[in-house]
Amino acid sequence: MNIFEKEIMRRVKELDCNAVYRENGNSVSVTFNGNIIAEIRGEIPEKTGELDVQESEIFLHIRRLCANVANYCTAYENGEPIKNPNLSDGFRRLFKIGKAKMAARYDRKSGFEFVVWGDNENPDFFVSYDKAREKFAALSGLVDREKIFDDEELQALYYCVFMTLEINDALNEDMLDLLREVKRKLDIAISKNLSAQRGGKI
Repeated sequence: MNIFEKEIMRRVKELDCNAVYRENGNSVSVTFNGNIIAEIRGEIPEKTGELDVQESEIFLHIRRLCANVANYCTAYENGEPIKNPNLSDGFRRLFKIGKAKMAARYDRKSGFEFVVWGDNENPDFFVSYDKAREKFAALSGLVDREKIFDDEELQALYYCVFMTLEINDALNEDMLDLLREVKRKLDIAISKNLSAQRGGKI
């Protein structure tokens, strides 16, 4: 298993799911309440049949989780070792914008630990990648928190649109087209948030 697969198998537990690695297919099977709802090959999750409403919600979270984990695993694998007297050994740079820096280290048992700091900022340590990225974005000046949606809000909006398209039969074709376009734009926005300025080349 590679780092991505190990991290996914650990992280899906946050969604009350279990995961099994299948060597013959180089894939990760994700189960919810004993039912296989997703097969992850490479970094892409695929549905394993018709899912009910709850399973569809879980699958949506799995898809977002895969994109998130792939983002920081790739940045970590491509990152340069960090030499900083305030950090212990093993950290690699993920991103750097101006004076803001973000790094991570990987442990086989506990997974990733993230740290964010600046020239005039003490290092802040995070277990959550989302929290670390939010701190980095604010420290680097990439975002104005008063003018944009944060990741949690974007994902909530995406889920509302997704579920409305899936289960609401009362919408006319114009409304369906509008919601599909909103869903497409939200998907792009979330993906850009996950992949922008990756690999320490910012």
